[in-house]
Amino acid sequence: MKDKFPYQGNEVLITQEMCDLNEHMNVLYYAQIFEEEFPFYSSLGFSSNYFEQGFSFFTLEMNIRYLKEMRKGEVALPGFRYFAVKPKLIHYGGVIFNEAGDACAISENVLIHVDMNTRKSCEMNDETIKHLNEMLQDHASTGDIDFELRLKI
Repeated sequence: MKDKFPYQGNEVLITQEMCDLNEHMNVLYYAQIFEEEFPFYSSLGFSSNYFEQGFSFFTLEMNIRYLKEMRKGEVALPGFRYFAVKPKLIHYGGVIFNEAGDACAISENVLIHVDMNTRKSCEMNDETIKHLNEMLQDHASTGDIDFELRLKI
């Protein structure tokens, strides 16, 4: 399944500090890996200039499914993919794999494009939509994912 997630994040070694009283990785760190190990904005081609023009994205919804424990000493290997795009919305997600290639957690996110001057949603420009749709086609070419999506746009 790993090959169906074209963006590979950085490997993360699970440390004792990341583990909770159940001796497995705490939920906070799953969210942190999904958030920090994916260069989301750079993957979209956005530069600081785009944000200086007054646009950004807000998270509308995030869903994490925990499938298998990750424990101290294991390595988390995140992969990411885009699922859908609409003029104001992006649906993307990721999977954290262990070194054996088992899916340990799945994340889905829905983001909304925002005009920061009004702090209201707005459509992305045509060039951005075109770029995102090209990325979607590229990601879809890796094949169907092996789980059902829970979030929709």
